[in-house]
Amino acid sequence: MNLRGAKADKDPNAFPTRQLTILAICRFSEPIAFNSILAYTFLMVKHLGIDEKDASFYAGLLVSAYALAEALTSMGWGILSDRIGRKPVVLFGLVGVAISSLIFGLAQSYWVALLARFVGGALNGNVSVMQTMVAEMVKRPEHEPKAYAVQPFIWTLGGIIGSAMGGFLAQPAYWYPRFFSEDGLFGRYPFLLPNLVSVVVVAIAVIQGIFFLDETLVRPGEETENAALNYQDIPVVDDLESIDERTPLHGRVRNQYRSSVSRSRMRHMSPSTSRSRPRFAESSLGMAVEHDFVDLRRSSFGTVHSVLLPQDLLTPPNEEQEDEALKSGEKTFNYTVMMLIVALLIFSYHQMAASSLLATYLLDEPSETRGTLDLIGGLGYTVHDVGLYLAVNGVLGLLIQGVVFPVYVSRVGVWHSFLSMIILYPVSYMLMPFLSAFSEPLTSAGIYLSLLMQSICGLIVAPVCLILIKDATPSPAVLGRVNGLAMSGACLARTIAPPLVGVFYALAGSVTAWVSCVVVAVIGAIQLFWIPRRTLTRDDVVVDNALTTTVTNESHRGRRGRNSLS
Repeated sequence: MNLRGAKADKDPNAFPTRQLTILAICRFSEPIAFNSILAYTFLMVKHLGIDEKDASFYAGLLVSAYALAEALTSMGWGILSDRIGRKPVVLFGLVGVAISSLIFGLAQSYWVALLARFVGGALNGNVSVMQTMVAEMVKRPEHEPKAYAVQPFIWTLGGIIGSAMGGFLAQPAYWYPRFFSEDGLFGRYPFLLPNLVSVVVVAIAVIQGIFFLDETLVRPGEETENAALNYQDIPVVDDLESIDERTPLHGRVRNQYRSSVSRSRMRHMSPSTSRSRPRFAESSLGMAVEHDFVDLRRSSFGTVHSVLLPQDLLTPPNEEQEDEALKSGEKTFNYTVMMLIVALLIFSYHQMAASSLLATYLLDEPSETRGTLDLIGGLGYTVHDVGLYLAVNGVLGLLIQGVVFPVYVSRVGVWHSFLSMIILYPVSYMLMPFLSAFSEPLTSAGIYLSLLMQSICGLIVAPVCLILIKDATPSPAVLGRVNGLAMSGACLARTIAPPLVGVFYALAGSVTAWVSCVVVAVIGAIQLFWIPRRTLTRDDVVVDNALTTTVTNESHRGRRGRNSLS
């Protein structure tokens, strides 16, 4: 059996619908396993003998153990995937999720449950590797918003099912005594059923992945002749004077000027010196370049309008160039990449802190009578109520991902989508600690409003941040390790967040825990001003992004490109 998978001979410029769907099924299993525990972790910790006053902290540890193990191993899985391929790592990670879920559901001791979560995270390197596979599947920049939105969309879909499953299947003997006996298997192991369902879903994902998922890693000597020919699709012209600020990057310019490309130069390329994914100008820039994937001629701030490539960029990256990129840590993890990873880390922290805090806040008993502002306790809901809230929020997330995300990003642009949602995030947390002052149905309405705002922000920030990180990566050859570091940082943030916010909750009450999320989100908004967006790594590439009026190379026959980056 070939775990590496065969590479189908397909149109490299077509949108990879089939492979993205197969990868999405693999991705789908993880949020089901991960999100299902959020609804009942607080109850499970108390069931396993932890004192109620410490339950929020230990529940946070249980949630974060998975992320901690991922943080410690994600970089290693990314590097391993650069060596042995993406597919084996993905399938092995899915098996790790299944083993972890089964042991977790059967745990009769808190420390066994904690170990199960840690082992599951250590064996699962899927997050960074799957994002790398998406980047390698997509050959055209205009396909990136749609492709990068698939993974968060699937996470949201899995989160809906996982959250509902955890809320409605936990403690089945208590909630459904007609079907499950207190003396039976699910009476002795009250949290086994949702985990058992997770194992079945993961098994289906592994089976279809073995047979249908293609390997995306391109190794030396495996490139096809089509890979070299793909470089003809780069919109390059011999006469740079004939392109101005009104010329789009794709479409008409490609059709009108393709004949100007030297075919003889392309014919003398050997397949071994080419790569399946052309290195577009945007990927060669050491900055968080703004894309507008619908109309690159729009005059929105920070949007790339056109890119003029010199003739030497027709030559695909050779082995020496990629080896240099691999050996140069400074080039691989440049300042822009690192600042974007920091932004992802901050975002991951407060998002995970709020997610783990939500269930505890909803389940915890209030310290004041309902309708009175309670700065210490929770809202006193049941686990079924929590599952319902999370499931409805997930359905809203699907609508956001399918409708709001593509429309908003296409109109505003990638960078401004990222900027606006990061700034809006603190507002989404501010409402939660004051909900105890209201009575139903205002309390429920407030919960849904806060969750809706968090969903809009999170589902837009996650994919556009990954696009910005990819664009700032200097070479496709190091994309796996860059994504590995990004996911390790994100996992580390998700590791720290649940127990730390649990400490705030246990020591100072619910309002302090929510305020801590607001503070970190504000720090994330401030940090964006340190992300550079106008630094070029090549003097002979002219990028028009409506920021400045300075040319990048005075040798272009005195041509001064309007709105070129300096």
